[in-house]
This record gives sequence, structure tokens and C-alpha cells, in this order.
Amino acid sequence: MYVFVYGSLKKGFCNHPLIEGSEFICETHTKESYAMLDLHRFPGVIKDKKISIIYGEVYDPEDTVLEQLDIFEGSWYTRENVELDAGFPAQMYFLKRIPEKPGYSRIINEGIWTEKQHME
Repeated sequence: MYVFVYGSLKKGFCNHPLIEGSEFICETHTKESYAMLDLHRFPGVIKDKKISIIYGEVYDPEDTVLEQLDIFEGSWYTRENVELDAGFPAQMYFLKRIPEKPGYSRIINEGIWTEKQHME
């Protein structure tokens, strides 16, 4: 099962070691538009707002790695199927709800989590 990652799990970002041993498939983006939110140290994506396509990377993790990712993503996220521009589906983590903290709902209109945001 492929996993599409768009934030701190991407290559070069702080949480990439969690998925680093998995086979890298490609860089791509979602076919559908969603809303990417800036949660300060990492992003989150919600399904019910159609703002932009989401850019990220696809990996083919072992089942044990997938279990670790589910634990890492915790109660904030749920993993669901999405169609990718690369021509195949993958699982992607969506926020279950928008955090209620002030400033946690800034939308990233471009759908790309960048190095600058990663360092903030």
C-alpha cells in the first residue's frame, strides 16, 4: 500500500527518518483539491475545503512502518485513499478536525509545505 506524505515526513524534513527505509516511488500531487493548514511545526490537510492540489511524495512502506506512522500521526489524523496525478491511488493522512488554537488555521494556498515553514 502506497502512502502519500506532504509535510514533515518528506525527504529532508525532521520526521523523514520514520519512513526513510521505505521505497521512494515518486513526487506527485493529488488529483483533487483540499485545504492545507499551517499547524506551525507541521501541516495538516482537510477534505471539506477545496483550495488547491496537495504536493508531496509517495512511499511504499512495510506494514510495521505503516503502523508506526499511524501511531506517530496519533488522534489528530485519519488515513484515507486519494487519487494521485501519477495515475495511482495512495493513502494520505487527513486532519480529523481543525485545532481550536488561535493561528492554527492559516491556509497554505499553494498546497506545498516548504523548507521555510519547516524551520519556523
